Amino acid sequence: MGLLWLHRSGWWWRWRTLARYKLPVVVIVFNNGGVYGGDRRSSEEITGPYKDDPAPTSFVPGAAYHTLIEAFGGKGYIVKTPNELKSTLAESFSARKPAVINVIIDPYAGAESGRLQHKN
Repeated sequence: MGLLWLHRSGWWWRWRTLARYKLPVVVIVFNNGGVYGGDRRSSEEITGPYKDDPAPTSFVPGAAYHTLIEAFGGKGYIVKTPNELKSTLAESFSARKPAVINVIIDPYAGAESGRLQHKN
């Protein structure tokens, strides 16, 4: 059993490899709606002709990453609470097949790292 950490890009094709070789790896996606928490702009900061466009660090809210592994024959889970995470981890590890756990987290929790805060 393994745990795979992937960052930002190139992740989905690695899931295909896991499923192709039936590797019992559990991937956990900490889904905050985007890079650095998605759109953290205040309404005062959203102006101009592009005000209705999402922030460049924002993805589709509620993206169903867990369904991608199912397309390749693995098992996908969505988790919204710590208790769900605990039981889902146990279930996914015992399944002995590729799995993705999509953990929905608060996009406003925590602090940004790096120097992208001014871009949100």
